[in-house]
Amino acid sequence: MATILTLEVTTPRGLALRTETDYVQAPSVEGELGVLPNHLPVLAAIRCGLLKYKSGGQVQVAAVGPGFLQAEPDRVVLLSDLFATPEKIDVDATKQELVDANEALKTFGERHEGAEYDELKRNIDWAQAKLDAVAEAGKN
Repeated sequence: MATILTLEVTTPRGLALRTETDYVQAPSVEGELGVLPNHLPVLAAIRCGLLKYKSGGQVQVAAVGPGFLQAEPDRVVLLSDLFATPEKIDVDATKQELVDANEALKTFGERHEGAEYDELKRNIDWAQAKLDAVAEAGKN
Protein backbone atom coordinates (compact mmCIF):
# COMPACT_ATOMS: atom_id res chain seq x y z
CA MET A 1 0.00 0.00 0.00
CA ALA A 2 1.26 3.42 -0.93
CA THR A 3 1.93 5.85 1.90
CA ILE A 4 2.91 8.78 -0.28
CA LEU A 5 1.79 10.25 -3.60
CA THR A 6 3.83 11.45 -6.53
CA LEU A 7 2.28 14.67 -7.87
CA GLU A 8 3.05 15.65 -11.45
CA VAL A 9 1.76 18.81 -13.10
CA THR A 10 2.27 19.01 -16.85
CA THR A 11 1.62 21.99 -19.10
CA PRO A 12 2.16 22.37 -22.87
CA ARG A 13 5.68 23.54 -21.99
CA GLY A 14 6.48 20.29 -20.21
CA LEU A 15 6.70 19.06 -16.64
CA ALA A 16 6.01 22.03 -14.35
CA LEU A 17 6.10 20.20 -11.01
CA ARG A 18 7.04 16.77 -9.71
CA THR A 19 7.07 16.19 -5.98
CA GLU A 20 6.31 13.63 -3.32
CA THR A 21 3.30 14.59 -1.22
CA ASP A 22 1.01 13.36 1.54
CA TYR A 23 -2.14 14.64 -0.16
CA VAL A 24 -3.41 16.71 -3.06
CA GLN A 25 -6.38 19.07 -3.11
CA ALA A 26 -7.52 20.38 -6.49
CA PRO A 27 -10.41 22.54 -7.75
CA SER A 28 -12.61 20.21 -9.78
CA VAL A 29 -15.62 21.48 -11.70
CA GLU A 30 -17.82 19.62 -9.18
CA GLY A 31 -16.10 21.11 -6.10
CA GLU A 32 -12.85 20.54 -4.24
CA LEU A 33 -11.27 17.14 -4.85
CA GLY A 34 -9.01 15.65 -2.19
CA VAL A 35 -6.68 12.75 -2.93
CA LEU A 36 -4.81 10.70 -0.32
CA PRO A 37 -2.50 7.73 -0.93
CA ASN A 38 -4.41 4.60 -2.04
CA HIS A 39 -7.24 6.66 -3.53
CA LEU A 40 -9.40 4.79 -5.99
CA PRO A 41 -8.57 5.70 -9.59
CA VAL A 42 -10.44 8.78 -10.74
CA LEU A 43 -10.41 11.18 -13.67
CA ALA A 44 -11.76 14.68 -13.01
CA ALA A 45 -12.13 17.94 -14.91
CA ILE A 46 -10.31 20.79 -13.17
CA ARG A 47 -11.27 24.49 -13.12
CA CYS A 48 -9.13 27.54 -12.33
CA GLY A 49 -8.27 27.68 -8.66
CA LEU A 50 -5.83 26.62 -5.98
CA LEU A 51 -3.85 23.41 -6.03
CA LYS A 52 -2.77 22.46 -2.51
CA TYR A 53 -0.36 19.71 -1.53
CA LYS A 54 1.84 18.83 1.42
CA SER A 55 5.52 18.53 0.57
CA GLY A 56 8.39 18.41 3.05
CA GLY A 57 5.97 18.81 5.94
CA GLN A 58 4.68 22.12 4.56
CA VAL A 59 1.43 22.85 2.75
CA GLN A 60 2.26 24.27 -0.67
CA VAL A 61 -0.08 26.10 -3.02
CA ALA A 62 -0.11 26.95 -6.70
CA ALA A 63 -2.57 28.39 -9.19
CA VAL A 64 -3.88 26.01 -11.82
CA GLY A 65 -6.02 26.59 -14.85
CA PRO A 66 -8.64 24.37 -16.43
CA GLY A 67 -7.54 20.85 -17.23
CA PHE A 68 -7.75 17.28 -16.06
CA LEU A 69 -6.60 15.35 -13.01
CA GLN A 70 -5.96 11.62 -12.97
CA ALA A 71 -5.52 9.99 -9.59
CA GLU A 72 -4.15 6.52 -8.95
CA PRO A 73 -3.30 4.88 -5.61
CA ASP A 74 0.28 6.22 -5.65
CA ARG A 75 0.22 9.04 -8.19
CA VAL A 76 -1.68 12.18 -9.23
CA VAL A 77 -1.19 13.66 -12.69
CA LEU A 78 -2.64 17.08 -13.45
CA LEU A 79 -2.71 18.34 -17.03
CA SER A 80 -3.37 22.05 -17.51
CA ASP A 81 -2.49 24.86 -19.88
CA LEU A 82 -1.88 27.15 -16.88
CA PHE A 83 0.20 26.66 -13.73
CA ALA A 84 2.00 29.18 -11.51
CA THR A 85 3.68 28.97 -8.13
CA PRO A 86 3.30 32.03 -5.86
CA GLU A 87 6.94 33.09 -6.14
CA LYS A 88 6.62 33.35 -9.94
CA ILE A 89 3.47 35.49 -9.90
CA ASP A 90 3.80 39.23 -10.54
CA VAL A 91 1.09 40.54 -8.21
CA ASP A 92 0.88 44.05 -9.69
CA ALA A 93 0.63 42.77 -13.26
CA THR A 94 -1.97 40.19 -12.20
CA LYS A 95 -4.09 42.83 -10.45
CA GLN A 96 -3.98 44.91 -13.63
CA GLU A 97 -5.00 41.86 -15.70
CA LEU A 98 -7.99 41.43 -13.41
CA VAL A 99 -9.01 45.10 -13.68
CA ASP A 100 -8.62 45.09 -17.47
CA ALA A 101 -10.63 41.88 -17.92
CA ASN A 102 -13.42 43.11 -15.63
CA GLU A 103 -13.59 46.41 -17.54
CA ALA A 104 -13.79 44.57 -20.86
CA LEU A 105 -16.49 42.30 -19.44
CA LYS A 106 -18.70 45.32 -18.72
CA THR A 107 -19.04 45.93 -22.45
CA PHE A 108 -21.11 42.75 -22.72
CA GLY A 109 -23.97 44.09 -20.59
CA GLU A 110 -26.64 41.40 -20.25
CA ARG A 111 -25.22 39.31 -23.11
CA HIS A 112 -23.27 36.45 -21.50
CA GLU A 113 -22.28 34.32 -24.46
CA GLY A 114 -19.73 33.92 -27.20
CA ALA A 115 -16.06 33.03 -27.44
CA GLU A 116 -14.84 36.50 -26.47
CA TYR A 117 -17.00 36.51 -23.33
CA ASP A 118 -15.78 33.01 -22.40
CA GLU A 119 -12.16 34.09 -22.89
CA LEU A 120 -12.63 37.12 -20.61
CA LYS A 121 -14.21 34.91 -17.92
CA ARG A 122 -11.23 32.52 -18.16
CA ASN A 123 -8.83 35.46 -17.84
CA ILE A 124 -10.68 36.69 -14.75
CA ASP A 125 -10.72 33.22 -13.18
CA TRP A 126 -7.00 32.73 -13.90
CA ALA A 127 -6.00 36.13 -12.51
CA GLN A 128 -8.06 35.50 -9.38
CA ALA A 129 -6.51 32.04 -8.94
CA LYS A 130 -3.02 33.57 -9.10
CA LEU A 131 -3.90 36.24 -6.53
CA ASP A 132 -5.47 33.60 -4.28
CA ALA A 133 -2.29 31.50 -4.50
CA VAL A 134 -0.13 34.44 -3.43
CA ALA A 135 -2.52 35.27 -0.56
CA GLU A 136 -2.68 31.65 0.61
CA ALA A 137 1.10 31.27 0.45
CA GLY A 138 1.43 34.34 2.67
CA LYS A 139 -0.62 32.60 5.38
CA ASN A 140 1.76 29.63 5.64
